[in-house]
Amino acid sequence: MKNVSIFGGSELGKRPWRPGRKVWSIAIFGGSDVDFRQAELEEDVTQVVAISILGGNKIIVPPDLPVTLSGFSLLGGREVKRSQAKEPPPTSAKALHINAISILGGCTVTEETE
Repeated sequence: MKNVSIFGGSELGKRPWRPGRKVWSIAIFGGSDVDFRQAELEEDVTQVVAISILGGNKIIVPPDLPVTLSGFSLLGGREVKRSQAKEPPPTSAKALHINAISILGGCTVTEETE
């Protein structure tokens, strides 16, 4: 599944959806929001590739979903804004791995839409 924003904004996941094993979110001179709170994830890890070039990606996740973030930033940034878990996440086979590539842009992983 792909979500592309060039000189504007785009949103994905405002209603129940099935993202599949790999999701691409590309923001060039714009913003791209991908909301996983209503996503019906498959078992195992769902890969997210978030590319931001002079733009921004916002990945919205539910509080109980395990998330890992990796990638590369050049004059940009990557940030995870999540509340501290009070207890370990349930032993679920579902998780997200976000590979964020930011060049003069950014990627934020959060639990809120702000």
